[in-house]
Amino acid sequence: MTSDEPNLRGIYGGTANPLRQVFMMGAIWRLASDFGGDKLDLVEVGSWAGASALTWGQALHEYNSGRGSLTCIDAWKPYFAPENITDAFGREINQALEADEPYQVFLENIKFVPSSIEVAVLPGWSSDILPTLREDGYHLIYLDGDHSYKGVAQDIKLACPLIRDGGIICGDDLELQNHEVDGSWSRDHPGADKWTDHKTGAVFHPGVSRAVAERFGVVSSWYGFWAMRRDGDSWVEVSLEGMPGHIPVYLDIKNLMGLKALLMQLH
Repeated sequence: MTSDEPNLRGIYGGTANPLRQVFMMGAIWRLASDFGGDKLDLVEVGSWAGASALTWGQALHEYNSGRGSLTCIDAWKPYFAPENITDAFGREINQALEADEPYQVFLENIKFVPSSIEVAVLPGWSSDILPTLREDGYHLIYLDGDHSYKGVAQDIKLACPLIRDGGIICGDDLELQNHEVDGSWSRDHPGADKWTDHKTGAVFHPGVSRAVAERFGVVSSWYGFWAMRRDGDSWVEVSLEGMPGHIPVYLDIKNLMGLKALLMQLH
């Protein structure tokens, strides 16, 4: 069954925070400027139903004349341990994965990426696939896979050598940085996906907060999307000052109206 628009209904679009997608596009705007329009090679770990892939594709089309490639890595297998599922949304995700539904939705949605962009789909675990990729070979690697502390730390460790000088490592779900939360809880529950911080009352992903802080310290972040740029042997914050506020075209009208209102406040 085919459609004239991506299927991002329910759980298939529910993981894609609209505002973060704008700043993801901003990262490509930054790279297109820094690398002078060269072909940009991207990797994403955790593709789910393809919303992030559509964002990267649109950004490459708008900011880099469609010159680029995207490698999508995802096992499309259940990854939540039952004891770490804290809500109905997580259970629904696991049930869909058990039925192989997200992968089929992804394959349909990926057809909407602009045709000039080379897309490679690599089903499997990032721990197996990232070591097979070329070192210093990518302009951007986006991490949105296993959110446990061990999973995030491992993905960061494996991804860093693959990023070329001037390139960006980035990821999703950094609602709070480690210095902003009660770190003792995340140390005691390294397998947790998300939790409510006792210090701030905010819901966050403790594994992301801890692993990112241990590797990079304080990072540049925008509403949960985080990024750092390689500068020789160091990692420095990324500036998106002056970026255009382009909005992913696949967003539904409800998200679109709210996002436009928020962007007007930010500028």
